[in-house]
Amino acid sequence: MKVLPVFFALLFFFSCNTYKELPYLKDAETLSGKELKENALLYDAKIKPKDILSITVNAQSPAVVDFNLPLVSNDQYSAVSTTTQSVTLSSGSLQNYVVSNEGEINFPVLGKLKIGGMTKTEAQNFIASLIYPKYLTENPIVNIRFLNYKVMVAGEVSSPGEYSTLNEKMTIFEALTRAGDLTIYGRRDNVLLVRTKDNGELEIHRINLQDKNLLLNKDIYYLQQNDYLFVEANAAKGNSSRFGSFETITMSALSIMISVISIILR
Repeated sequence: MKVLPVFFALLFFFSCNTYKELPYLKDAETLSGKELKENALLYDAKIKPKDILSITVNAQSPAVVDFNLPLVSNDQYSAVSTTTQSVTLSSGSLQNYVVSNEGEINFPVLGKLKIGGMTKTEAQNFIASLIYPKYLTENPIVNIRFLNYKVMVAGEVSSPGEYSTLNEKMTIFEALTRAGDLTIYGRRDNVLLVRTKDNGELEIHRINLQDKNLLLNKDIYYLQQNDYLFVEANAAKGNSSRFGSFETITMSALSIMISVISIILR
C-alpha cells in the first residue's frame, strides 16, 4: 500500500504534462510566409556510394541501345524501354548500376563516370551531355531512378521497420507516419537521426519534433536514403516500469482520461 501515494503523485504529474509533450511543430502558424517561401524546396535526391540505380537512355536513333546495359534473364514478364518505343520482353530486365565508394559507375561506351554527390537531375544532364553530340545526332532522354531509397525507423513507434519510397523523397514526418507515429511514450523533443556521409563517416543529429523551425531546416526535414531514425522512450515509460502491469494500465487509462478532460476544459 505504500506505493499508492507515489503512484497517485506520479499520475498527477504525468497528467499535467502529457498534453504539452504530444503536439508536433508547436506554434508553426507563427512562421511568416516570407520564411516559408525562402525555404521552399523541390527536393532532388543526391547520389551516394552504394546507391543502386536504374539508368536508361532513350532516343530515336538505333545506336541508343549501346548506352543501355545488356539484359539479364528472369522468369517474370517485364517491359522495358531502350528507345522512345517501348520494347516488350517475355523474360529479361535491364541491369542496374551500383555506385562505388568513389561515387563512380561504369557506363557503357562512356566508361567510368563520377556522379556521386550529384542530384538526379544533374547526373541525367551530365550523361546526356557526354552522349550528344559526340555519339548521337539528337539529345537523348536520360532517366535515373533510385532502387534502394529507404529509411529505417526504430524505437518508440507503433511499427518499427525499413520504409522505402518510389518518389525518391521522404520527409521526417512521412517516415514517422509510415511507422505508425510515435507511441505515447516516444520523446518528441529528442529524436536521434544517424546519417552516413559520402565518405562513410556518420553524422549524428538530435531533432526536436516540437520545434517549428524544423520546417525551415531542409537538411533535416528531408531525409536522405539510408537515414536511421530512433525514437527514445520518455521518463513516463521508465517510471511506469517500476509498477506492476495492473498499476501501469490503470495509470495509462487515468492519464488519458485526465488529458481528455483538460483539453475539453481549455
